[in-house]
Amino acid sequence: MATNDALSPELLRIIKIFGAVSVGLVLLLSLFNDRKADNTGSMDEFFVTDANRIYFKNLRQHNYDWERHHAAKMDIFRYEKRVTDTSGYTLNAALIINRVKDAAYLYLEPQGRLKHENPLEIRWEKSPGDKGKSSFYQGDRYSHYQFVEEIFPLLNLDEPVAVEAKVGDSWIPILTSTQEIDALRITCKDYYRLIGRE
Repeated sequence: MATNDALSPELLRIIKIFGAVSVGLVLLLSLFNDRKADNTGSMDEFFVTDANRIYFKNLRQHNYDWERHHAAKMDIFRYEKRVTDTSGYTLNAALIINRVKDAAYLYLEPQGRLKHENPLEIRWEKSPGDKGKSSFYQGDRYSHYQFVEEIFPLLNLDEPVAVEAKVGDSWIPILTSTQEIDALRITCKDYYRLIGRE
C-alpha cells in the first residue's frame, strides 16, 4: 500500500467533518458558559481564591456550625463554641460564603437587646486615657466590615479591654468572657484568611 493512498477521499471527508463538529461544539458551549473570567482588574475585595476556600474547608470548617441556603447559593458558618444565649448581650459573627460570586462576607449578629440597637454604638478603654468609640448600622456588608476593622485589633490584645455597648440610655459591658472574645476573634481571623488579608 502506497503512502499516497493513506489519505483517501473518504478519510479526508471524515477528518473535515470531525474538525467542523469539534469547532462548532466549542463555539456552542462557549455561548452557554455563565462563568466569565474577570479581566477588568476590578475584582471584589471580598473575593475568595480556590486555595483559601480549600484551606477553610479542610482545616477550619469543622469548627463551625454550617447552614446551607440553596436558593441564595450561600453557606453560613457560625463558630460552634460561640455564646448561644440569645437573651444576653453578646456580639457574634457569621461568616458567609457566596458560592456564585466566589466571595465571603462577615456579618455581625448582635444578640439580646443589642440586635434592636441601630446604630449599635460601642466604646472601649484599653488603659486609663486610651479610649475609643465606634458605631455601625446593621445593614450592608461594608458597614459590618468597617466595624470589624475597627474592633478586631482590640480582640488580639494581651491586656484586658473594657468594651461596652449602648442600650437605650445605658452602657452595658460586652465581650466580657473569654468564650465570647474567642468566638468573635477566631471568626474574624478565619474570614481574613478567606479573603487573603492574613
